[in-house]
Amino acid sequence: MVYQSKFAHGIMFHRFQDLKNKNASYGALTSQNLTKLINFIGRKRILNPDEWISRLNKGNLKKNHICLTFDDGLKSQIKVALPVLEKFNLKAFWFIHCNTLPNNFDKSEIFSILIVKKFKTYKKFIDKFFKYIDIEPKIFESKKFKKYYNDETSLYDFYSEIELKYKFLRDIHYPRKKFENIMENFFLYFKLNIKDFYKNTWLNKKDLINLNKKGHMIGMHSFSHPYRMSSLPKKKQSAEYKKNFDYLRFILKKNPLAMSHPLDSYNKYSLKILKDLGILCGFRSHSKTSNGLKINHSTLEMAREDPVNILKFIKINLQSRIKT
Repeated sequence: MVYQSKFAHGIMFHRFQDLKNKNASYGALTSQNLTKLINFIGRKRILNPDEWISRLNKGNLKKNHICLTFDDGLKSQIKVALPVLEKFNLKAFWFIHCNTLPNNFDKSEIFSILIVKKFKTYKKFIDKFFKYIDIEPKIFESKKFKKYYNDETSLYDFYSEIELKYKFLRDIHYPRKKFENIMENFFLYFKLNIKDFYKNTWLNKKDLINLNKKGHMIGMHSFSHPYRMSSLPKKKQSAEYKKNFDYLRFILKKNPLAMSHPLDSYNKYSLKILKDLGILCGFRSHSKTSNGLKINHSTLEMAREDPVNILKFIKINLQSRIKT
């Protein structure tokens, strides 16, 4: 059983959990998951960031080349995933946004934690949440939702319908602040205050400096992690990336060279802004393409695969081997 790839790409990681963590988010991976994935892909195929960037810009990345990427700068990544990387002597890309301060943090990340803490299944959360907001069913019969649903399922085959309904309300239907207020009040109803769960969720400056010293590459992921970067005017997009760029340069004493598009949202203005900042490599959050374009059609739009898909493939193949 070999991991086949027709093009060079990254593997995209987000949340991790240890077996003792009762506040892990849905979809969080374990150290065992990561070890299994690296062994399956093959250590020799995985490039460290410096080599990936060098080969990318010389045009000699091969189709079997892989790199590892971590989005959102989560503390669980260095607690659970970093020891595994060190065991394999691997370096990775770490894409950091700045929405991690005590009075200004990415509430969506905390919502994910609280959903797991309070509800036994995602469906139970959705049932309670939809009842709480008294959502009109016709919203999910609209052309806007149908287009969103078709777009998302064409790119990601692991989201359930109820997950996409929640994401639609979060990303499209409600303005961001309104959605966050609704969610905060929803959890307060269950006597859960999101501010109580802020601590130890994100990497701090010391963590970033240590990762950099160990040879990992710290890259950009926007300033505030907007839900739809492509919907922002050019000036606001520029501010998002310039502030993120300056923040990382101040901490690391060097210019960031790589980035990943938050929630895979970008447009031609985003790419121009990133190019002008000197970013050499950018990653999308899937491995699909459209409109006749080749899969990695620019150095700022490199493909990534979700580990969920790879682990599912490993499981299916293992089951088939057992049956035979």
